[in-house]
Amino acid sequence: MLQQSKQRMTADNQFLKLQTKSLARGRMTSEMDSIIQQRAENTARLRGLRLAKEAQDQAMALVLPPAKAKRAKVSKISA
Repeated sequence: MLQQSKQRMTADNQFLKLQTKSLARGRMTSEMDSIIQQRAENTARLRGLRLAKEAQDQAMALVLPPAKAKRAKVSKISA
């Protein structure tokens, strides 16, 4: 009877260790999935902002005439 009890305790301990590892692995996987999803959402948000800014810049370029390049004044030095 005592032998059976030790075997039962050993089996229970092994099961608990396996279960703990499985739960920890599941928790890590869940956290990684969450991080990946947040990164994808942030990337999409930033891409949208960049595309909106580029569209706005392009629209402004069509509305405003191009600025004339100013020439630097060259001073003549007499020798």
